[in-house]
Amino acid sequence: MRSVSIICGLVLLASSALQVALADEAIPVGKLPEDATPLAYSLKLKIDPREERFNGQVGIRVKLSKAADHLWLHGQDLDVNKVQLIDAAGKAHKATYAAQKEGVAKVTFDGTLPAQDVELVFDYSAAFNAKLEGLYKVKVGDDAYAVTQMEAISARNAFPGFDEPRFKTPFDITLTVPKAEVAVANTIPKREETSANGKWKTIVYATTKPLPTYLVAVAVGPWDVVDAAPMPANDIRKNPVPLRAIGPRGTGSQLHWILEQTPAIVKYYEEYTNQPYPFDKLDLLGAPDFGAGAMENAGLIVFRDALLRLDAQSPADLYRSSFDVTAHEIAHQWFGDLVTVPWWDDIWLNEAFATWAQGKATVALKPEYHGDLGRLEGALGAMRSDSLLSARKIRQPIAGQGDIENAFDGITYQKGAAVLRMFEEWLGEDTYRKAMRAYLARHAFGSGNSDDLVATIAEVSGKGETLKTAMRSLLDQPGIPLVHAGLACGNGKATLALVQSRYLPFGVLGKQGSGWSIPVCARFGHADKSARQCFLLDKPQQTFAADGGCADWYLPNADAAGYYRFTMADADFAALGRHIGTLTAPEQMVYADAVSSGFHRGDVLPATVLGAMPALASADMPQVATALLRDFAWIRRHLATDATRPALDAYAIALYGPRLKALGLKRRPDDAAATINLRVRLAEFLALTVRDPDVRKALNAQGRAVLGLDAGIKVDLEHADPDLLRTVLMVTVQESGTPAFDAVLGELGRNHQTAQRYEMLAALGATRDPVLGDRARDYALTPAVQLGEMSRLYGANIEEPENRAAYWTWFQAHYEALKARMSPLARGHLPAMPANGRCSGSEADELRNFFEPRIKDLTGGERILAQSLETITQCNSLREHVGEKSLATWAEAHPAR
Repeated sequence: MRSVSIICGLVLLASSALQVALADEAIPVGKLPEDATPLAYSLKLKIDPREERFNGQVGIRVKLSKAADHLWLHGQDLDVNKVQLIDAAGKAHKATYAAQKEGVAKVTFDGTLPAQDVELVFDYSAAFNAKLEGLYKVKVGDDAYAVTQMEAISARNAFPGFDEPRFKTPFDITLTVPKAEVAVANTIPKREETSANGKWKTIVYATTKPLPTYLVAVAVGPWDVVDAAPMPANDIRKNPVPLRAIGPRGTGSQLHWILEQTPAIVKYYEEYTNQPYPFDKLDLLGAPDFGAGAMENAGLIVFRDALLRLDAQSPADLYRSSFDVTAHEIAHQWFGDLVTVPWWDDIWLNEAFATWAQGKATVALKPEYHGDLGRLEGALGAMRSDSLLSARKIRQPIAGQGDIENAFDGITYQKGAAVLRMFEEWLGEDTYRKAMRAYLARHAFGSGNSDDLVATIAEVSGKGETLKTAMRSLLDQPGIPLVHAGLACGNGKATLALVQSRYLPFGVLGKQGSGWSIPVCARFGHADKSARQCFLLDKPQQTFAADGGCADWYLPNADAAGYYRFTMADADFAALGRHIGTLTAPEQMVYADAVSSGFHRGDVLPATVLGAMPALASADMPQVATALLRDFAWIRRHLATDATRPALDAYAIALYGPRLKALGLKRRPDDAAATINLRVRLAEFLALTVRDPDVRKALNAQGRAVLGLDAGIKVDLEHADPDLLRTVLMVTVQESGTPAFDAVLGELGRNHQTAQRYEMLAALGATRDPVLGDRARDYALTPAVQLGEMSRLYGANIEEPENRAAYWTWFQAHYEALKARMSPLARGHLPAMPANGRCSGSEADELRNFFEPRIKDLTGGERILAQSLETITQCNSLREHVGEKSLATWAEAHPAR
């Protein structure tokens, strides 16, 4: 009896301790606890897109690793009406579901269960999401569509589950939908049954490969489906893969081009990775409204439909974008889907890999698109945000939902891809390919993190700790390395001195980090030849012997392969400038970036920036010819006065006007992709930035004809130049006023061509008329504008300096309505919307004072606000440092004629 009493006392003590522990247990709004792990899902959904709600049942097989009377998982805005728990012996237990904060839910059992595998079954219903998250609904005319977007943490809006990327399990998906609707999921259908009343059909799909919840996808609606020939088996993949494109009703004829491109993309990645395409089919689906550009769901990639809908009236740039985005999303089938990151701090492994691989595929398969220049523009764009003290690391710790949302930015995508390419160039393409193959093979259908990748590259390359230190120095600290280079010659020999620091714009005082370990490759020019030589800069300053003796000139970033900026002595930089014609197009772009970054560092005057433009303006590649136009626009906006602006504009027109005149304002049958791209860039620059009267007159005439303003006929966008449609309509609304505005507004009510809608919405936003501006801003809050379309109008509106005061007044008055229309996860970007163009301390204070009391309600908003304020402060510091007088001195030497 004594021993029994002792045992009972211990049990009571343990039970009491457990109750205290549970009472003190915090809601796990970050990672879920380790004591419950999903093993498999059975997901059954009944979906009619014409209704307001859907019904679901999800069964989850869960491994309890220790005794428990509850577990935590995720669920958001779900009405769970029944929960059943079946233990390992088959006994049913009662359980309750209670939603907590931030999408976390607690499932409480009817008693304490020992460690075992159990089955949880949830019966529930929910409203279709109205903010493009989870399982959401879109209406186009009389048609309704249901589509999913689960990344990053929106699967919890569609079903209860363990909504973290580390949990990869198979899914059995069953859809019950109206008989006439088309339904698709991640895998091929196994069987289909019709209900007794003939109104419904139930489709059972093949079990998926192990997937995280964010890659689960379904879509239901009156879709057009275009079947392509299956992708044939090859040396790497033993089975053919079904291939389809899917779009809204009536779009089938526009889906063929992307189907023609897809097999070559898949084959390219199979050959590069030595891994077969991982899934049983590939569907490309264009959703009529979508919050992202596209989403890499396993076997069912979802796009904004504009990216798939291509025909003779589509702009050339849309063809290139379609190919690039498709290459990116298909790359994810290996980098992200086959191997998935365990937590969001490593999301760069998904997105940077796909961006890097996309660049390689585009260069290999579509050389006319000049993918090497496109990816370099992306990297240079990432450097703008990486110049901020508030910049993220590539591998940024994740403390909450705001950090997850902030992780999907240019640092993750473009900087991450640039770092991958830098090490590929240093190690050699063959070695790098072997490392990528090894990494994918080791982690296939599982998870891999940064340490796994770095260790694999270090092992395969044989560079061990040297490689690990170098890669981690770029991954685990923010900012851009600035390499100060100097070449010294003597006794027939040359040495290259390199000093590293953090690049910071003028007026920014920040602590230097621990330094980087940077592969630096330089090009040395001797007479009519040049050679490339690489070094590892792993100390604050080092000197290296340069091969070939003293060079006539040198470039510290050969092939533009390095993610760093450089500076040189004035004489060395001048020598490089005299040989700019011998550089490749990417190298010319990093030369231009050295001018630009020097200006923003406060070391280079506006006259130097303007003086560098002529050598670039005549380049064949549009990315080179226009490389300094962003800086020109900054100088024009923030330094020019009524006295100096005419000289500045005349200078730009003299440089670029003849080129645009030679190109014309209409596409020609033999135009190369680069020619069309240059025409678009120059027309936009001259018409909207410089406001050249002759160019605007010609574009307005084209727009009036398209809108039927003079002939009294209906709008016919098919007669517009498709590449210039956006610029044409923007200029026409500005020049022709209310009649043009009303014509565009009327066409928007009838037109469901998504790409054309984007251009028309930008045109409405571009009006500089105060009354029309209010009409445009109000219009974007109505259901006539899809959620994914709103940014087109508001972005164009704030871009015009004349609109900024009215925009800010409107923004404050309509803030709550604007916030209500946006998804909770998208609201964090609200501080950036009115920040464009601000460049003074008072404007920063105005923004800060408005948002600081509201920022806690915006997921991820703290970082966006901090970066917006820092950008304004940097702009103000540089403007005050350079001053208007410096431009006045230049203008006196370059009078307008």
